[in-house]
Amino acid sequence: GLIPVDATFTPVVRVNYKVEATRVGRMTNLDRLILEVWADGTIEPLLAVRSAAKILVSYFLQIYEPKAVSTEGVAVTPAISDEILKMTIEELDLPTRITNAFKNGGIETVGQLLGTAKKELLKIKNLGVKSIASVEEKLREKGVALSV
Repeated sequence: GLIPVDATFTPVVRVNYKVEATRVGRMTNLDRLILEVWADGTIEPLLAVRSAAKILVSYFLQIYEPKAVSTEGVAVTPAISDEILKMTIEELDLPTRITNAFKNGGIETVGQLLGTAKKELLKIKNLGVKSIASVEEKLREKGVALSV
């Protein structure tokens, strides 16, 4: 749901509301909402309230009856701690050649490494399939994995 808002388009000029206790039959624990709506003439106040109510109902329906989301093809990744994301590449105890290749490629932290796809990593000079495999092994020890 998207409600486009334009700062110059505000057809509702003013709104007052009051909540009063009321009863229906013997039930006395009810409330009554009284709305006073003023509009600039581009929209009728009743239409503005109905439109707002329709939008609100559609939002509540999304909560009450959520649509099923297909998880097919969606990888669910566990939350990664900030400690691991902020860890430097040197702290992974990788061979110096791989560490230097990452630095030259602009990757300084594990967070940056995890945010880079394998295909992009393979484009970095001095990194090949074997290097990536050893990086994946070190990351597996930390409980994380590279993105595809």
